Amino acid sequence: MVGRRPRREIVPRYEDSRPQKPELMTSNRKKTKTVASGAESKGRQKPQEGMRETIEAVAIAFILAFVFKTFEAEAFVIPTGSMAPTLYGRHKEVTCEGCKLAYTIGASQEIDQETGILQPSGRIATSTCPNCRFENSVTDAPVFNGDRIVVNKQVARFERFNVVVFKNPEEPNVNYIKRLIGLPGETVRIQQGNIFARAQGETEFRIQRKKDPEVQRDIQLLVYDDHFPATPLLELGAEERWVPAHRSPSEPAMGGWSKSENAWQPNSELRSYSADAPIGDLQWLRYRHLIPGDIHWNAAKDGTGKPIPAINPQLIADFCGFNETSVRESRQWGERDDDMELYWVDDLTVELTVDLQSSLPDGKLVIELEEGVRAVRLVLTPATGLAEIVLVPRNSEADAESGTVVATATTDFRDADEYELVFSNVDDRACVWIDGQLIEFGEAVNFAAAGLNLPAEHDLAPVGIAVSGIQASVADLLIRRDIYYRNDVLDYDQEHSEQGPAPRSQYPVHEVPLSAMNTLSSNLRTPANYARAYAELTEAQNRKYSRLREYPLDDDEYMMFGDNSPASQDSRLFDYWSRPLRGVVSHRYAVRQQDLIGEALWIFWPHGVPFLNDGKGYSVLNHKKYDEHGRVIKEPRYPLYSAPFYPNLSRMKVIR
Repeated sequence: MVGRRPRREIVPRYEDSRPQKPELMTSNRKKTKTVASGAESKGRQKPQEGMRETIEAVAIAFILAFVFKTFEAEAFVIPTGSMAPTLYGRHKEVTCEGCKLAYTIGASQEIDQETGILQPSGRIATSTCPNCRFENSVTDAPVFNGDRIVVNKQVARFERFNVVVFKNPEEPNVNYIKRLIGLPGETVRIQQGNIFARAQGETEFRIQRKKDPEVQRDIQLLVYDDHFPATPLLELGAEERWVPAHRSPSEPAMGGWSKSENAWQPNSELRSYSADAPIGDLQWLRYRHLIPGDIHWNAAKDGTGKPIPAINPQLIADFCGFNETSVRESRQWGERDDDMELYWVDDLTVELTVDLQSSLPDGKLVIELEEGVRAVRLVLTPATGLAEIVLVPRNSEADAESGTVVATATTDFRDADEYELVFSNVDDRACVWIDGQLIEFGEAVNFAAAGLNLPAEHDLAPVGIAVSGIQASVADLLIRRDIYYRNDVLDYDQEHSEQGPAPRSQYPVHEVPLSAMNTLSSNLRTPANYARAYAELTEAQNRKYSRLREYPLDDDEYMMFGDNSPASQDSRLFDYWSRPLRGVVSHRYAVRQQDLIGEALWIFWPHGVPFLNDGKGYSVLNHKKYDEHGRVIKEPRYPLYSAPFYPNLSRMKVIR
């Protein structure tokens, strides 16, 4: 048996609930002009954040003096979370009442960005846990300022997927921060959440992968952490997500996998799974993406103890718990619907700890990730240390267990010992880490994508672990997903006037019409219907907006996207009026070379962690708000700054 071993804290990071100039940044060295919003500016006070920032800046000034004295750098504050999970803006930290997971939500929408005064809409009241979907009360949760980062302004060459600070030509006094995804001379396209580009002189678009797979790992979002099950639902008869199972095509409702006894023995208290499997058929431990709804949590809350309705699995989608809040201004026509999960995500990573106790000569450990048209497997043979990447086609004619070995490598996974394994299938590339070391397989693990990859029933149970001829235990099961870039575009007339392109609408046009969004969301539990709806709607959008779905860049132009795609004003959504009126000649969606400021290097001060008073500290400053007469008053029940605190060392890190 493997007990729960010490592990790094997994804190899913998401973003606030609407695009609200999420890229605005404040420099510690020079005040940046921002645009007022919310209440009228008459009679406003200076931002309350000033004293707090001064205290914290003094506390860390010596770090900058010694670490960054060798080159020109500048410190910035992230006010909002368009770059979550990489960077936090103003945020709250929540412990879920349903599963006890600690997670983070954006809180920048609570305040006016210029003054720091609470918006008339008030504080965030509730938030939905990304792990178990319990709706938590967060009104009184402590709030923290955004990350303070250091930016290197002496960059010889900006590369794809760098995190970059730049000026938007439409607002030259405002600093933005995004991830660079398009390079000079390219044409960029977004397809099923991935970035594709075509260089000058090329005819084919190619998927763009992160050169450093560690970047890929850093920016992924939580799907499910098995250390934090929805215990109240399990006590009322809900099934576990990870279960011993056998393949059962007659039961497509569970992704073709039926819960059944086999060599795997779960330990619900330790959250571990042990197996002593003979040589022969693979013995499977399977993950079904069982997502409870309001009906299940309401039944758990009523206190009657009656069994809850069965929970059916759904496709893993781009749910962003960081964005899911109860504070929302009335949505206008065409506004981005960033708190709805819409799009199936097939780029997955599974992490686990394996306690290998013994293995027969032909014993194998298999990890499988489903991906629509195929499954990708990691097959480990402890007797030799051999690791194989196997592609298994998924269609009605294919044998479920047949596959093709596309790459091999020799590893240290061979002795009876404990190992940390990470298996990732992201951006059409398989990656394997064993005890933190990336295994080199070569180019054979890069898979070419052809056309749309649509989901099927097996994607309801997208992750599996199997053994044959092995005695072992697994624990620390964690599933994460890649960022899914939503394909929003701006619609405008091609004809130009002296003022530039004539606008047709001031709002984004979504990858699918707003009227059809519910079609996708409501069919996440029926993959065949989802696949049909997605294919039809995407084809319709390609016909209508084909000229707007590709982004050519000139030789001095870049393209920038936020990591928090549902709530980021990416450069493709920039305004089309301001540049011509300012005499700027460039593509509307581009950032010019001369607008680049530098590359984000390091989070040097995330936020202080309060202690004493049950971990809340003691209020030093409180928020302010407007009363019914428009006067600024204190909000004594809502601390802005608490003390004492200690440095949050776990988030002081290099920015990838």
